[in-house]
Amino acid sequence: MKKFFSAAGWFGLFILLVLSSCNSGYRTDIQPLLSPAALPYLKNCKLIQVSSFDSTGGNNDRISIAPGKKATIFNVEGPGMIVRIWFAIDSRDPYFLRRIVLRIFWDDEPRPSVEVPLGDFFGCGFKYKQYVSQYLGMTSGGYVCYFPMPFERQARIEIANETRQEIFGFFYQVDYQKFEGALESDVAYFHTQWSRSIRTNYDSNFVILNAEGKGHLVGVNLNMQSYDGGLGFLEGDDMIYVDGEKKPSIRGTGTEDYFSAGWYFNRGEFAGPYSGLIYKNDTLGQIAAYRFYIMDPIPFKKNIKVTIEHGHGNQDIADYSSTAYWYQMEPHKPFPHFPIAGQRIPLRIVKPARMYEAEKLKFKLEGLKSRVMDMSDDGPEWGENKQILIEAHDKSSFELDINGLREPVYDMNLYYSKGPDYGNADIYVNGMKAGTINGYSPHILPNGKVTLTGLKTLTGSVDFRFVVTGKDALSKGYSLGLDGVSMEPRRVYIPEWNILGPFSNPRKIGSTRRGLDSIYLPEKIIDLHKDYFGAGKQPIQWTYAQTPANGCFSFIDKVNPHELVVTYAVTFIYSPDNRKSLFFIGTDDGGKVFFNGREVFRYLGERIAEPDQAELELAMRPGWNTLLLKIENNFGAYSFYARVLDPDNKLVISANKQLPPGK
Repeated sequence: MKKFFSAAGWFGLFILLVLSSCNSGYRTDIQPLLSPAALPYLKNCKLIQVSSFDSTGGNNDRISIAPGKKATIFNVEGPGMIVRIWFAIDSRDPYFLRRIVLRIFWDDEPRPSVEVPLGDFFGCGFKYKQYVSQYLGMTSGGYVCYFPMPFERQARIEIANETRQEIFGFFYQVDYQKFEGALESDVAYFHTQWSRSIRTNYDSNFVILNAEGKGHLVGVNLNMQSYDGGLGFLEGDDMIYVDGEKKPSIRGTGTEDYFSAGWYFNRGEFAGPYSGLIYKNDTLGQIAAYRFYIMDPIPFKKNIKVTIEHGHGNQDIADYSSTAYWYQMEPHKPFPHFPIAGQRIPLRIVKPARMYEAEKLKFKLEGLKSRVMDMSDDGPEWGENKQILIEAHDKSSFELDINGLREPVYDMNLYYSKGPDYGNADIYVNGMKAGTINGYSPHILPNGKVTLTGLKTLTGSVDFRFVVTGKDALSKGYSLGLDGVSMEPRRVYIPEWNILGPFSNPRKIGSTRRGLDSIYLPEKIIDLHKDYFGAGKQPIQWTYAQTPANGCFSFIDKVNPHELVVTYAVTFIYSPDNRKSLFFIGTDDGGKVFFNGREVFRYLGERIAEPDQAELELAMRPGWNTLLLKIENNFGAYSFYARVLDPDNKLVISANKQLPPGK
């Protein structure tokens, strides 16, 4: 039995076949536009530029954007591909690179595929710094991007002015190729995401990107700022996990290597087509660098997680912010909550990671009022984004006591805020004038600091008294904004040692060493006059050495070889009675502590030595006590810090068991 279509049915089928045929015949191959080898070949597209030109024929080729407002600068229908973006910006906000936000939406999506501070998108969020790479650059006042950005139905670019001032001039050009046919089915969309951790966590890597779907990573730029000075925070490896793998699919060898540099990463700026160091500031400990995966994109079929250590073993605290560039098929995983403007700007003052937060301290206000203020939108520097505001008046005063201090002497930094209605005050510590607060600034700033050195604790406490002395002529009031107090102990390190080494630290499996758990003769017999045999059967003897003033005792110039070895250090502590004393140690790399012949501490791992990385209690007995350290090294630096807390100055430390006269 035959079945016949109606005339309308046959017509509908005909139209469907025609459309299907046209659609399959008009797919746009974008590769000839991207390949330099295809440059001479004719292009089947049309270049269109959308710009801020003055439509009146004048020379006012810009737009202005009011504070808190958004401007859509590009909104076109596809299919097409953005091939160049250029901006120039006249903003009087000193942090406009972080406070202006760039967002790009594809195909009428409700959430942006690009969401990033404008400066970070083009390579550097710390400040304007001229450089040129293959795809991004900041040159002669302009910002340029050449990442190709294909889209099927629609593309929209939005600029959000989250500064507190009008952008008087936003100049832009966006070039795109208009296609006649649809995109090929395997063309992915461009994405950019910004992340920041103002105080990186000790126990986990910094996460640059955590995306789901099908695509490939093509670039990263990273802005890093140290908290404690130096560049030890750059020792971290990149670890990239693809498609749910438990172990890194890609495991790097160090931050400097990730950016294709090496040992001299921090010595000068360099910019190449695919990687480079854009900016560094030694005073603030800032470094900005980029890495593009052009010849080596990282594909993923389900998900990708891009991470990097902030210091080897995450031992350093630093401010990390990153911009990741990748292509993927839509839809994409929603981005994390985008931080408010104040939490995006660079650190203007680096405060210690460990600080007594002022809002958690107990003040004796003597009738004054106080309130805890949220400082989130004023900057990222305030501890826990808060301060305490003391609503003071001229000649008023209040007190602060900090208790529970274990060390006899401290160096202190008191951090206060400046603002348009803040006053001045003198600070008295334990009854003596020790510093002055000058609180006025036309804008709220976090960078007031008073440094007090050599503070002696009175029965484990320090007493502060603040006396308001007046205000700047331009200030509107006498208030005082206090962020916190850092108390750094005046460390007294063990002054002298006898050292013996090196002994072998042989490989076991991979990078695992046996040296720390190999029992060498000094662990059984400590005889300062005995000859021993060390690494390579070389004869070695105990030698006397003093600790430098900074407390860092290095073996580099004292033992040979100094890599893949262990070395012993011994000293003696005389105690007048039975007592328990705190002992602090930091090692590079692993280490053990033996006290009176018994192992009381071990650390197995690789790290850079810092003061007080570990704390333990030593049970002293009357007379001489033996303190023996066993320090391991793999490669590079080889040192330790060690000290014993002696608050009543009763202990005697001597490498040769010598008591001073009268003891």
